[in-house]
Amino acid sequence: MFVITGANGRTGRAAAVHLLSAGYPVRAVGRSARRLADLAARGAEVWEADPTDSAALTDTFRGADGIYAVIQPNYIPDHPDFGAFQDQVAASLTKAVTESGVTRVVGLSSWGARHPQGTGPVMGLHRFEQRLSAVPGVDTLWLRAGYFMENLLDHVHTAAAHHRISAPFEPGLPLPFVTTRDVGARAGEELANGTWHGTEVMELQGERDVSMREAVSVIAKAVGADDFTYEQTSLAEFHAELRSKGVSLNVADMMAEVGEAINSRHTRTEQPRTARTSTPTSIERFIEEEFAPRYRAARPD
Repeated sequence: MFVITGANGRTGRAAAVHLLSAGYPVRAVGRSARRLADLAARGAEVWEADPTDSAALTDTFRGADGIYAVIQPNYIPDHPDFGAFQDQVAASLTKAVTESGVTRVVGLSSWGARHPQGTGPVMGLHRFEQRLSAVPGVDTLWLRAGYFMENLLDHVHTAAAHHRISAPFEPGLPLPFVTTRDVGARAGEELANGTWHGTEVMELQGERDVSMREAVSVIAKAVGADDFTYEQTSLAEFHAELRSKGVSLNVADMMAEVGEAINSRHTRTEQPRTARTSTPTSIERFIEEEFAPRYRAARPD
């Protein structure tokens, strides 16, 4: 039996679906049992637990052959100290792993997590890795995911209204675009069949590296808009835009640091691109299946 934490989230849900489809028993854990109803319908055992409640998590972990450990939510826009929240959840998960006797863990992390400083919210994932990896007798595999394609969905309404996407990243900088679905599926696959020992790291770099300029070109082709453009905003402009949307100063500072870290190559992939570090979904497929339908629905009449 495998336990999936953060099963309400994208990668957690994908991991649960992957395992259930392969016939494995799954215990899906989330803050809302109602939001896990679709997984229950697929055969999952649903447990409701707050990610900061280590006692509840310990109960859910008991008897598991392995768990998928996720800090969820991975983004709280108005949180006054998101790093402290990350540390609270990381401590809760680590305590639950220690006290439940679980010996195999797949943990969700991010590219850039080897750095203790200068990476925004990824610093919290670095601390999570350090904390959980220190538990004796546990084999832990960290999936350091690249830049999520789903981040492009935040731009749907602006894209539909103005045929423009703005972000702080250099236009031609290759990014390891990856889908949350592929990350979750890999987590499920590794839980079921993985052979890692001790603490290991696996980067998930997507189907290929894609720049923002290329991503916007793919969008333009998919929606039939030749005048689609990409605009690199300054970090100051990006920060101000986040604040205008109600994002806390703490989180806005973190997200601006993400842009700086990626542009400076402080955040970059470390492992060679291989079949193991690559995932199947191309940017073209994601745009056609996920972005374009939302774009068309958001187009003004």
